[in-house]
Amino acid sequence: MQVKKKAAKKTYNSAAKKKTVPSLNKVTLDDVLALQAKTEASIQELSAENRLLAAEVRKTSVAVRELTQNMGGINNSFGTLVEIVVIPKVRHDINAMGKHTFNRVLVNKKVSALVAGEKNIIGEIDLFLFSDADKEAMIVEIKAQISKKQVEERLERLKKYRKYEEEAEIKGKKLYGAVAAIYIDPRVKAFALENGLYVIEIHEEEDKLEITKPETAKSF
Repeated sequence: MQVKKKAAKKTYNSAAKKKTVPSLNKVTLDDVLALQAKTEASIQELSAENRLLAAEVRKTSVAVRELTQNMGGINNSFGTLVEIVVIPKVRHDINAMGKHTFNRVLVNKKVSALVAGEKNIIGEIDLFLFSDADKEAMIVEIKAQISKKQVEERLERLKKYRKYEEEAEIKGKKLYGAVAAIYIDPRVKAFALENGLYVIEIHEEEDKLEITKPETAKSF
């Protein structure tokens, strides 16, 4: 008689197949308190960082304010030097050096013109020397220290004023240029002279001006 073999039953570990998901019912009060404490600690840490950032911002603001005040002091001192030394002497000394006949000086002359249909200030002249009778004028740009790039910018500005000669009140006049500074690097000085500009060196300790006339004064 043939005996039927019983099929072997395959057993599965149901526990191994199921993913363990924590039950909300197992969250205890201690878990909630721990989470709350962790959240409060994070908030306090963030607040501390914000306080530190605020302190840094305040320090930066104080530094900027002090620098601004110091710059104001420098500007005021330089402005006083220009008023006392440069303005009273420059016209007389320039006339003597270059045989000019300027009899009037304007300070901080603003030049306005129509540009693209709108009236704008196209430049501000530190010192404007001119004569009502003669057909010549001079623009003097004043800096504490001047660079080659600034000299180049002044040369371009002189050409620009010629473009707006009526607004700059130089129509029919030869326009000369000069740069003045407390300190001028010898190479910058040579560059300015080569381009036909007068160079005015301000000696504040002696309250005097040292003017160098270019070999050929350029008119714009």
